[in-house]
Formats: sequence, structure tokens, C-alpha cells
Amino acid sequence: MRFLVVAGVAAVAVGLLAALDRGVAAAISPTATVVTLIGVLGVVQGIRYANARRDRRRLSTEPGEPERRAPAAVPGADLDERIARVASPAPGGYRDRRDLRDRIRGVAVEAVARDRDCSREAAEAAVDGGTWTDDPVAAAFLDARSRYPLRVRLSATVRGRSRYWYGLRAAIDEIERTESGGAA
Repeated sequence: MRFLVVAGVAAVAVGLLAALDRGVAAAISPTATVVTLIGVLGVVQGIRYANARRDRRRLSTEPGEPERRAPAAVPGADLDERIARVASPAPGGYRDRRDLRDRIRGVAVEAVARDRDCSREAAEAAVDGGTWTDDPVAAAFLDARSRYPLRVRLSATVRGRSRYWYGLRAAIDEIERTESGGAA
């Protein structure tokens, strides 16, 4: 190995000297013997590298399993499922409907209190009395004493949806309008 290093350094030094001084380049005439010797040296070196490479072990890597994302809970998904269940025209589910109505009522009270800058008791009185909104459907949804307008009752009958569904949608829309300052 040392011989090859010395021979390589010597060849590079002679090459640099020949490039800098024309006299040295003229003294080294590239005859057919020199060119053949360089070619044979190149072939021998190539075979040596090929043999060294052949003895090495080839290792391949296993990419493994890709990471799987853990399913994340979607905010409000449970409420969406609950609304779909209680707003269906199927009979039953009175307690679920009442619980959801109470939840919507609480949100409406908070929205009215923030919008009107009043106490929680005053906001509860407005929601219970139906004066919190100009929408009679939303008012009827949260006030048990109010009746749904005739158009909603007819639409519910014709379309096969419950009045509860219409009231729920109207109350949610009205809460959203109240929260956004009435701009919706």
C-alpha cells in the first residue's frame, strides 16, 4: 500500500513539473510503451477495487412501519351527534331533548348577558319571556309558553321534520347573530 502511495505522489509531482516546465515535458515523451503501461496500471487498479468491493457485506435497511396518527376528537362532534339524534322525528328521547334545550338555553343566556351587558338574572328573564330575539321560532324553542308559528308547524308536517329541529336551528342561528353583534 505504501508503494502505491509513493508512486501516486511521484506521478502527480512529475505531472505538475511537466505542466510548469516545457523541458521536463519534452524529456518525457509519451511513447506507446508509456501509454500502454498507464493503461495496464489503470486496469489492475480497477480489478483491485472491484475485488475489495466484492468481499464486503451488503446491508439493506428496513424502513419499518410508518407512523400512524392517533385519531383526534373533533370539537363539538358529540354535540352534533346529540343534535342529530334528538332532532329526528322519531318518538322518544324526551330527556335528551330537554337536556339539549337546557344547554342551548344556558348558551343563549350567556350570549344575551354579554350582548346587552346585563346581569345573568335579567338575561334569563329575557330568554324565558321570549324578548331576547325577534325570531318567533327561536323564542318558542326556549319558552314553553310560546307556540311555534303556523308556517313552521305546517313545514314540519309536510317535510317530516320535527318542530324541535326548526326551533333548535333558529335558536342556534339567533345565538350566533347575538354573539356576532347582530351582523349576521
